[in-house]
Amino acid sequence: MKIKKWKQFNEEISGTELVGPVGPAYGETRLQNKTISSHHTNVIEGIDGNFYTEDEYNELHNNYLKSGGTPLDGFSKENIDIMLSFLQEA
Repeated sequence: MKIKKWKQFNEEISGTELVGPVGPAYGETRLQNKTISSHHTNVIEGIDGNFYTEDEYNELHNNYLKSGGTPLDGFSKENIDIMLSFLQEA
């Protein structure tokens, strides 16, 4: 068997040879073909067009309460819109 130079070897393989187990105790290298949806993230768009994470929601909620707002329960679009409307009027 003739050993090829690395450049020649690299040009001849298609890449599919490297998918799957390569040796003992080696994990699979197969790519997962999945699409990310809104269920995979915790980001919500508010009425102001900005996106809010849960941390930003908590900060917004604290500012809302300091300004005299009533406590809201849960990270949701409705609660973000309520707080943004309230803070805009204040």
